[in-house]
Amino acid sequence: MIELRITAASRAAIAADAVACYPEEACGFIIERAGNEEVVRVTNVQNQRHAADPKRRDARTAYSMGPEAAPILIGHDRGELTIRAIYHSHPDHDAYFSVEDYKQATVWDEPSYPNAGQLVISVRSGAVRAIKAFAWNAASREFAEITLTVE
Repeated sequence: MIELRITAASRAAIAADAVACYPEEACGFIIERAGNEEVVRVTNVQNQRHAADPKRRDARTAYSMGPEAAPILIGHDRGELTIRAIYHSHPDHDAYFSVEDYKQATVWDEPSYPNAGQLVISVRSGAVRAIKAFAWNAASREFAEITLTVE
C-alpha cells in the first residue's frame, strides 16, 4: 500500500474524535461495509489498565481498545466488512509511528491487519495539527509513512 484514500467525512470524524478525547488518546477504525466507508469510534480503556497496573502507561500516552472493537474484528474475520484503517491520536506529540504503536499493530513482529492503514493524529493544545498514514512494508519489516488522500 502506497496510498490510503479516505473520505472528507471520515477525516472530519477522526479529527473530531481526537479533539474530543484530548488530552487522552482517541482510537478507532475506518471500515468499509456494503460499499460505504464508516468511522467506528472505540473507547480507550488504557486508564482502567493503568489503574490495575500503575507501571503501565495511562491514556495520555497509550491506547487499548475497548469492547466496541470486538464486532469490528469479528466482522472483518467473517468477511462482512473491511478494516481500511486503524486510527489513534498522539496528544501533544507529533504524528509519527512510535515503538508503542508498532507493539499495538503487530503480533510476533507481523502486522495484525497487513492490508489496513494506520492513521496517527497529532493533537496539540486541543487542535489537530497533522494526520499521517502508515502501512506495513514487508521488505523493511516496518510501518512506513504513505500518502493520505482525502476525497
